[in-house]
Amino acid sequence: MDVITAIKERWSCRNFLSKPIEEEKLNLILECGLAAPSPANKQPWEFIVIKDEGIKTEIRKLAEKAKEKMTAAGGWDWIARFKIDFIEQAPVLVAVVGDPAKTGAEQFLPGRGEGYEHACAAAVQNMLLAAHALGLGSLWLSLFDKPDLLDLLKIEKDKNLIALVCLGYPAGKPAKTSRKTLAEKVRYL
Repeated sequence: MDVITAIKERWSCRNFLSKPIEEEKLNLILECGLAAPSPANKQPWEFIVIKDEGIKTEIRKLAEKAKEKMTAAGGWDWIARFKIDFIEQAPVLVAVVGDPAKTGAEQFLPGRGEGYEHACAAAVQNMLLAAHALGLGSLWLSLFDKPDLLDLLKIEKDKNLIALVCLGYPAGKPAKTSRKTLAEKVRYL
């Protein structure tokens, strides 16, 4: 699959088969994450591969608590109805952890220092696209309370949990989602 096709056809999977991911595919996905660009080539990411069912159950429980907090704080009732069973369904979760000490030169500008987060986001996108190209489903998950998950995954307090990437074989394919047009989202100067 070429990269343009992968970009245009990739979708967020919320229903996974129990079929395990082959190690070769998982390693290729992780290698694609490592190939992401980063400021000054600092490569500020670390990946924690989670296959343990007990840890995935704890992550789902923490996500349920985070949903309750978000619903109460934001008043968005749809969050409470958002199903997160896929956290336990997905054969693999990858925690993407960023190191703020490995950001780029932008840190020397007032109010800056987020380059490491951008690099980690690029690593996440690379993994999502690689998974799709390999016939796997994926989801970029940010529905978690960071302090709780940092403790559960034994992540150092000076690091930042950027995302959880859910990976597995999809159980079906959802309806196509709509996207805004270029005219709605692009300005030329």
